[in-house]
Amino acid sequence: MKVRSLVASTLSAAVLSACSESTAPESTPANQAPYSDSLPEARVPVSGVVFDPEALFYSFMTWPVPPDDPEGPPPPALLYGVPTVMRAAVWGARIDMVDPGGQVVDSSGPALPPWGNFQTRGLAADPSRVYSMRAEPTPELSVGAGDFFPEEEGFAPIPAVPYHATTTLRPVAPTGAQCLIQAPVMVGEAGALGALAQTLSVETGTATTVSGLVDPSSGRSVVLIWMYAPSPVLDTFMFPSGDIAAETTVGTLYAIEWAPPSGAPGESQMGFTAIRGGVSSIGYYALVVPPGTSGEVAVNFVDTLTDPEEGRPWIVPPFNAAGLLPGLSFARLHAVAPEEDPPPNPYEEEYPAPDFSFLCYPPFPEE
Repeated sequence: MKVRSLVASTLSAAVLSACSESTAPESTPANQAPYSDSLPEARVPVSGVVFDPEALFYSFMTWPVPPDDPEGPPPPALLYGVPTVMRAAVWGARIDMVDPGGQVVDSSGPALPPWGNFQTRGLAADPSRVYSMRAEPTPELSVGAGDFFPEEEGFAPIPAVPYHATTTLRPVAPTGAQCLIQAPVMVGEAGALGALAQTLSVETGTATTVSGLVDPSSGRSVVLIWMYAPSPVLDTFMFPSGDIAAETTVGTLYAIEWAPPSGAPGESQMGFTAIRGGVSSIGYYALVVPPGTSGEVAVNFVDTLTDPEEGRPWIVPPFNAAGLLPGLSFARLHAVAPEEDPPPNPYEEEYPAPDFSFLCYPPFPEE
């Protein structure tokens, strides 16, 4: 989060004595540059944290908490000071801002420890332009913050596996002076991708590697879609949501499940499995779209659980995407708890709508 400050300067002038008969020589301006009314194009930096959502979930589920601890593990929330975020931060990743055609128009330096902070140089200040964030691996990449959370103290290590370029399917439009609180993701081979490659190997009878599965040159699109429970603050809390069914209009959908790692066949290093069809108990799905597929991709969700205490069934937004780029993408979605409109209060003062331009959501289309 960068705060710009305005530095004011003052100029002083010397006053000639009125009693002197001499005249001061004409001064010559120090700056002889020609005047121009053209200014450099305004730039809007994009900043936030880059993290592995599977490592965040895995850290939350395996956090070493004493049985008599009433508070339990830290929440899986993108909040500063929450240790599960530090464990899931992808240190060293580079963030590219990508236009709809797949061209990189802006980049960041390596994401910094301990929270995975990044900031790009800046996008052109034009809210009509929409971009995606793509996290790119570097040789310096690391996940898990092992020095802070050692295995000998009960912390399950985040497996050191290859990570792959991941496009976050959350549009970014430079609507303000800065694009803050952005959260691009990057996933590796120890989670759903490792499980999906094993499942596809069994289905096709041909060995499938993760690198081959997500290779953009194959023309295939692999989209990981995680539907989370309603978040009390923006989209920062990522509690899993079970019993939400999914159906796709394009490609093949796999339900992603999780259990403590046991080394069972079809299981990835962090305990994920991929099952064709079915309903994920953690709201996590993998969509495989074959090469040559065109048109809009839609995945519709339905909450199959009725629980008045939790406000279920929840309202579950669909996932829609047009023109998916080949390679690996990730969509982070949240269900919404239905709310009853309170009775109108004639004495309530009206306040202006909050300004969320710093989140850089694209403008809503005019009806």
